[in-house]
Amino acid sequence: MTSFFQLGELFSALVASKKEKKTSIDLARIRQQQGEDLKGYVRRFNHKAVLIPNLQDGVAYAAFLNGLLPGRFKFSLAESKVTTLLEALGRAQSFIQATEICTGEESP
Repeated sequence: MTSFFQLGELFSALVASKKEKKTSIDLARIRQQQGEDLKGYVRRFNHKAVLIPNLQDGVAYAAFLNGLLPGRFKFSLAESKVTTLLEALGRAQSFIQATEICTGEESP
């Protein structure tokens, strides 16, 4: 190192290369967007959820439910006895398949 400036640049590069750990707060920020189908929301939610170490299932389920747009699926999930993210994702998959069958769409 020949200067304080070079040391600062090295430090900045090191900090930028470290990935920030994700937390359940990051998961709670995920919201289904207007016009986004359930499949897209589930995909985005799962992508973030797997990055969070030691994620508690109840916290994950609450974040998933809260992030859903109001509609038939959210209502059915809220009135059911589902309490885990795994159960909710299973229901979401069934709902997605039923929707695709009824609309004539095929899963990729």
